[in-house]
Amino acid sequence: MIIKLIKFLFSDSLRTFLILSIFHFSLYFSSSNKVFFFLSILTVIALYQHLKKLPLSLFYLYLTTLPFAKGKGLEIILLAKKYVLKNAIFDIDYVFPIFFSTFFLGLFYYIYFKNKNYKKSKSIYISKNTKFSLLAFSLFIFISLLGANTSNFYLPIILSTIQLIQLIFVFFLPFILFNLYKKLTDFYLVISSSLIFQSIWIFLQTLNQGRLNKDVESYLEGFQSGIWSDENFDILRLSGTFYESSILGTFLLGYLAILTWYLLKGKLKDTKEKKIIIFSIVSAFIALVLTGSRAIYLVMIGLILYQLFFLKDQIKNKLKKVNKSVIISLIAIIVLFAMPYLLYRLSSIGKIFFNEGSGNYRIQLTEYAIRLAEKKPLLGVGLNLSPYYLATSFPLEDYFIDPAHPHNIFTQIVTETGLLGLTSFILFLMFIFKPYVHKKRLTKLNGFFFASLTYIFAAQFYPIFINHMEIISYLFLFLGFTAYEGQKLCVKK
Repeated sequence: MIIKLIKFLFSDSLRTFLILSIFHFSLYFSSSNKVFFFLSILTVIALYQHLKKLPLSLFYLYLTTLPFAKGKGLEIILLAKKYVLKNAIFDIDYVFPIFFSTFFLGLFYYIYFKNKNYKKSKSIYISKNTKFSLLAFSLFIFISLLGANTSNFYLPIILSTIQLIQLIFVFFLPFILFNLYKKLTDFYLVISSSLIFQSIWIFLQTLNQGRLNKDVESYLEGFQSGIWSDENFDILRLSGTFYESSILGTFLLGYLAILTWYLLKGKLKDTKEKKIIIFSIVSAFIALVLTGSRAIYLVMIGLILYQLFFLKDQIKNKLKKVNKSVIISLIAIIVLFAMPYLLYRLSSIGKIFFNEGSGNYRIQLTEYAIRLAEKKPLLGVGLNLSPYYLATSFPLEDYFIDPAHPHNIFTQIVTETGLLGLTSFILFLMFIFKPYVHKKRLTKLNGFFFASLTYIFAAQFYPIFINHMEIISYLFLFLGFTAYEGQKLCVKK
């Protein structure tokens, strides 16, 4: 059995997956930023030796290191916890992240612009819709910068706009990659490797009843072991290597949307690759349940339903070909490992809108964020400054929320950049999805389209914006793929 597994993993078609799996396994023993960086360099060398494509190798390393908040950060304290009159859990600060993944992103662009051979490749096609979307996002950046002129905290706003510019570079990655290569070799194996790693990591955390206390794990100050549930007081919500379980859940859902579409559309020919992808999907579904996030459960149900709707014919065809015993076995595995935990977690759903329940928390946080937006309706209070103003604008009022970013991406944007910022951001999204809003094109949806929607839906419940670059970068990458694929739908044949 072990010999067969070794032969399976060492097959030529799985070489990329093997290289990245070795990298992920080695992270268990990583003890510092230096070790993490050294392992990353060894990995990109191995990828290049195998793929013979340097930009593609760097892109895959960027994708693989993106989930890890490893590197340095420039911290600016806006208000110390001891000076906050109400319910502060942390100091109110702004952190400009400088992660290793950002370094590899920069290296990708350096190699691309430096190499004359890449410049000689055909020019990158950008459709009108994509141009309009980029124009809208550029306007969003400009509006965000205007807030620095009227704010006492101009430096955090300026640094935040630099983060927005970085997201444009992430957005453009698919356009450059498909300009260089006809296809992204082993792309789905790359994301399967990350999916399996995070799933296994949360399984180990569950067995350990807490974090594994490894260097690659991120955690919030005071929550080193994990975050206890507000309603199920004996449930420790675990988060893999991310800061919070909701961020892990969003990461898992995005990749699941891509892999399930790829599997169900019948584009998968290699049986070994198929086995890896099926294993990653099953393990990720179990891991999703273990995040303990009921909002993520809701988004997961939404993902399943709209893929069932749009891919119902492909699913019927797949079910006819698959052995029923295999399907029953997979369902049994998911039920056996996940159902008891899921049912217990859902048993407290009636408490979320009472007293200090998580639902009531979100409602109150949204109410106060909207009141902040009303004070500065056009330009908002400034990028990443909503926690500071939540802490200082209502000193005499009785509320139980901690001063945090609004747990809804559109509420956060309107609070921090005003109606002008919100309008430009919505236009940015509208122009990206516009090519798909056509009855004849509904059958040509893709996994990146689903992944983008999944992230946007999850961002209605959690603060998924530039305060978490390790997760918002995925949204912009998927939006880039969605825009690129959408361009092909509009090309006249």
